[in-house]
Amino acid sequence: MRALKRLTTLIGLVAAVLVVGPTTALAHAADASPAGDVLSLGDPAAPGQIDLYLDPLCPYSGKMVQDQGAEIGRRLESGTLHINLRFVDFLDKYSASGTYDSRAIYATYVVADQSRSSDTTWRFIQQIYTRGQQPEEEGDTDLSNDQLAELAGRVNAPQGAQDQIRLGLPIPFDARAIAANNLPILRQFPKSGVPLVAIDNQPVDGESDWLSRVPR
Repeated sequence: MRALKRLTTLIGLVAAVLVVGPTTALAHAADASPAGDVLSLGDPAAPGQIDLYLDPLCPYSGKMVQDQGAEIGRRLESGTLHINLRFVDFLDKYSASGTYDSRAIYATYVVADQSRSSDTTWRFIQQIYTRGQQPEEEGDTDLSNDQLAELAGRVNAPQGAQDQIRLGLPIPFDARAIAANNLPILRQFPKSGVPLVAIDNQPVDGESDWLSRVPR
């Protein structure tokens, strides 16, 4: 009975994707436009424009979001910052499940796609990087699909997004392909670690006071 219910839900989700049309590797939040493997957050006409590279499991990416996430959120909400967010999955194989990076990336795209809200999407990103909640590299556990869906619920993402995250199928977003496509772009920079911020295509250490250099 449970398997039948799960199959029914899956069929419904796939049908919904087919009705909406092809959007593979494209997602956007409010005031944003799809751009390939980029998750675009905030007003595209904002005075502050950055590219941001993150890995969901990376502790340094986590520290950056923990330390600067609130101010980033304020600037997104005020319309003064636009982010082209490019996820990579360096550490996927070092997660307990071996798939955490790709599942977290997928969950973020689903939240963005269904909420159409930069605020909701950024708050979800803050959730997955919360200290004590972000999984550890080579740790014994990481977050399950159910737990990622619960985090989506905490930021009031639509119920459909939560259900889709629980299923975890790469429809309509293939997180592994998204990360693989972003990796060579990141590696064009002299130092290709994360977190990395690019302002006018010039790399800046994501853990530095880079926000002070971004126009408001």
